[in-house]
Amino acid sequence: MTAGIGALAVAAGALGLAVPASGAAPSGGSGRVTWGDCVAYSDATLEAMGVPPDEVPRIRALLARTDCGTVQVPLDYAHPAGRKITVAISRLRATDQKHKRGSIAVNPGGPGGSGYLMPHQLTLTSPQFAALNDRYDLIGFDPRGVGYSTRAACARPGDDVVPPEIPAGPLTEATAKKIYDFQVAQNQACWASDPTFLRHLTTTDVARDLDRVRAALGLQKISYFGVSWGTLLGQVFRSLYPGSVDRMWLDSVVGPTANRLDSRFHDVTAAEERKVPRWAAWAAQRDATYHLGDTADEVIAVVKRLKAQLDAAPIVFSDLDRELDGNLAAFLAVAPSPVWPDATAGLAALSTATTGDPVPDALKSIIGAEPNDPGEPTEPPADLPEQFNETAGTAILCNDDTSAHDFPAFWRTYRGWQQEFPIAGSLGVITQRCAGWPIPATEPFHLRKSSGSLQLSGHRWESPTPYAWIAQVQSTIGGTVFTVEDDIHGSVARVPECTEHLEAYFLTGRPDAGGCTGVTPPDTSASVASVTAGDAPVSTRWAPTGTHWTWR
Repeated sequence: MTAGIGALAVAAGALGLAVPASGAAPSGGSGRVTWGDCVAYSDATLEAMGVPPDEVPRIRALLARTDCGTVQVPLDYAHPAGRKITVAISRLRATDQKHKRGSIAVNPGGPGGSGYLMPHQLTLTSPQFAALNDRYDLIGFDPRGVGYSTRAACARPGDDVVPPEIPAGPLTEATAKKIYDFQVAQNQACWASDPTFLRHLTTTDVARDLDRVRAALGLQKISYFGVSWGTLLGQVFRSLYPGSVDRMWLDSVVGPTANRLDSRFHDVTAAEERKVPRWAAWAAQRDATYHLGDTADEVIAVVKRLKAQLDAAPIVFSDLDRELDGNLAAFLAVAPSPVWPDATAGLAALSTATTGDPVPDALKSIIGAEPNDPGEPTEPPADLPEQFNETAGTAILCNDDTSAHDFPAFWRTYRGWQQEFPIAGSLGVITQRCAGWPIPATEPFHLRKSSGSLQLSGHRWESPTPYAWIAQVQSTIGGTVFTVEDDIHGSVARVPECTEHLEAYFLTGRPDAGGCTGVTPPDTSASVASVTAGDAPVSTRWAPTGTHWTWR
């Protein structure tokens, strides 16, 4: 999923573990896992992954009980005897093997996100997941096209095809068409790189691969925890193989019409617009600090007025080499709650700034106007693992997408958003992501109800996967709804108050119709150096998605 919907959902930093040794891929068609030697990353690689020095001993301890392997699967399940590809898996073995309850496969979302490191991310950042790892093997895997699994090269257009200039101010039809044509060139060049492989990157194919992994591990059933797109993968897996599923928790649930990108991005933009009154009420309660109005309506009026003003006459700061238009005002108004103090201070500064001024201090870190680090950039380690594969992300989205890909349809949709969503409409996607993707739109998956244990968790105020989707999913495949009263995508595995419910579910199998508070808005105008999750502080170093936030 693209910005907002497609962010990796569980942890801010990647953690290190071993990878399949060179030559570990099987040569035959075995239905078993081909286990290989694991290679420990160097300290330099762990540092490049963002691993804090004080966590290195814990990672090394996890590596000692990590198994690394590959599973061979058909590229095309319609021709299972044909070309084979490999899916890389990791297994973080349960500490109490004598009383082991089963295995939990995990996926962080995307599509295109690597799940290979996710068991270790969860275990290191959540005491509750560490406790689950006492009784469960945690299974990480890279979906086909990602990380250590079989991947595709993706060619880019020639040097004569360059990204178009996007001037400040409202998007015009002429500029939108240039962006669309550039997207067509990118997608067509990528597709031509390896069309045989790329056409078989779909959510359904990844779900089939997951069942092959289950069988290769010798498991009759497997439990599953997925976030964001990982919830769609879980829905498809459960629909295809209901008898393969033990316990399943899906957090930040993607809706059942996710294969229509026009519908998906409409709902996301609508959720962004619905966030504004909640923030405005918070800002109004602090009018003595921010001076934007003492009612939510007054604050919203300031945002709309400022957005229109900057769209008509973008501001130019004396020490910044680009114009800033009304999108910046909209961006600040839909900021995630942990950064409301910084966003609101930035909006207040923007409301009084004029062209020719230097960038206000409150905006410098938000718009990237802080002085650059004078140090020379360093090359990343050669063995740095891939955390996200854009090629796979695009291919899975576009092979699943059943919406219209032509420019007139996109432009009509985009223009409609501007009328329907006066603040957030201009923040929506500015091109048809799948423009030029050559596969005709077809129905890529079918969701079905089935018996068995299923927990769905939705976040009342988040926008990447709007809360309204969870009722649609429940109606389509069943399950029990658990509500998180925050706006942070995928925070269940990061907030102890919430993760306690998740731990209890996997230990007992009893779905929970309650909820948790999640990440709460700050009570003071302190910086976003720390935010609150229930009663516990959450460092932004390991914060849930949504607390790392800058204007781009």
